[in-house]
Amino acid sequence: MLDFSALNRLNDSQEGLSVQCSMNDQFSPAAAVVSLKGYLDHSNSIEFADAVLDFFSGDWENHPFILDLEGLQYISSSGIGTFTTIRVQAEHKNSPFYLLKMDNKVRSVFDQLGFTSFFNIIDSLESVLS
Repeated sequence: MLDFSALNRLNDSQEGLSVQCSMNDQFSPAAAVVSLKGYLDHSNSIEFADAVLDFFSGDWENHPFILDLEGLQYISSSGIGTFTTIRVQAEHKNSPFYLLKMDNKVRSVFDQLGFTSFFNIIDSLESVLS
């Protein structure tokens, strides 16, 4: 069983960002899906990165890791830096890393900073499963 406790603790300590974690068994092996709601900036990005890295320190080889961004309303360059850190850690674990359902405002920040092609951005889980 995966330990989402570090990520779930963010809901108690982070103002402006909430997370919901789940497993998706449609993938083989199963994928972790972490849904973000609110904003990710300098005030909360370090603690979020630390929680994800704590999650990756467990037994998470070869499993997809998906950040569902449908509820993310704002991201700063610090938040994108956090996603870059997560991507690198996922690569070390041989885990595919996806950004799912990115809001247009959030996508425009990625576009402006030149990071759109750096990440696997998907609009639906089905696009990865097929």
